[in-house]
Amino acid sequence: MAIWGSSFVVTTLVLDEAGPFAVTLLRFALGLLFLLPFAYRRGFRLRLALRPAFLLFGFTGVALVYGLQTLALVFTSAANIALISAGVPVVAVLARAFLKEAIPPARLFGIGLSVLGVGLVSGATPPGADFSGTVLLGNVLMVGAVVAYGAYAVQGRALRGGEGYPAVVATAASFAAGLLFLLPPTAVEVVLLGAPDLGAQGWIVLAYVGAGASALPIFLWNYALRHVPASAAALYINLVPVVGLVSALLVGERVGAAQLVGGALAVAGVLLGEAVSPKGRVRTS
Repeated sequence: MAIWGSSFVVTTLVLDEAGPFAVTLLRFALGLLFLLPFAYRRGFRLRLALRPAFLLFGFTGVALVYGLQTLALVFTSAANIALISAGVPVVAVLARAFLKEAIPPARLFGIGLSVLGVGLVSGATPPGADFSGTVLLGNVLMVGAVVAYGAYAVQGRALRGGEGYPAVVATAASFAAGLLFLLPPTAVEVVLLGAPDLGAQGWIVLAYVGAGASALPIFLWNYALRHVPASAAALYINLVPVVGLVSALLVGERVGAAQLVGGALAVAGVLLGEAVSPKGRVRTS
C-alpha cells in the first residue's frame, strides 16, 4: 500500500515528457517484463491474454483503471487522486452483488464513511487553484477509475476461484491484455502530441511505477484476494490515500479542509471495517 500510494506523485514527474496513455502503456510493459520470469514458470503463455476472461480483466484493471488515473493527473492534483482512491470500497458492493459475500453492518457503515469522504474530496478544489472544470474533470476521471477497479477486483477473485489460475499468472495475463487496449489511444496520442521524449529521470520513474508500483503490489493484491473477502480487502486499500496525501504534501502540494476531512473519513472506514471479524462481531483484542 505504501508503494502504491506514492505512485500518484511519482507519476506526475514524467507527464511533462510523455502523454498519459504513453506513460500508462510503458508502465505496464515494464511491469510485464518484470513478471514474465515468475509467471512463465507457473504456466503463463502470451495466448492467455486473448482469452475473454483475461481481456475483460486487462480492460478493466489496466486500461481503464490506470489509463483514467494517469489522465486524471493531467487535470487535478496528486492529493485529490490519492484521496479519491479511497472510493475502492465500491468493491464491497460489487462483491455482494456478484460473489454473494455477506457484509456485516459495521463494515458496511465503514464503507459508507469512505464513500462520503470521496464525495467531499471530489467536489473540492485544491487551495490556491482557480475553480474550473478541469479540476472537476480530473476528479470525475478518477472516480471512473475507482469504479473500474471495483469491477477488476471482483472479477479477479471470481476468476481465480473458478478457474484456478495462480495470482502471478492472472496478473501477467491482465497486464498483457491491458496493453492491447492501451495501444490504440496511445497511437492517437502520439499522432496528436508527438512521441515521448524521456530522459534518464523519466525512465527511472517508469521503472519504479512499472515494477515497484504496478507489478509487485498488483500481484500481492491479487494473491491477497485468494485468502480474504473482496469487501475486506477493499478496506485495506484505503490506506493508499494516507500515503498518497503525505507524498503530495512532501512535494509541496496544498490540501484544503474538505480534502482532509474526506481523507479522515476514509481512514475511519478502514479502522471500523478492520475491527469487524469475518462473522460480523467487533474484535476486542
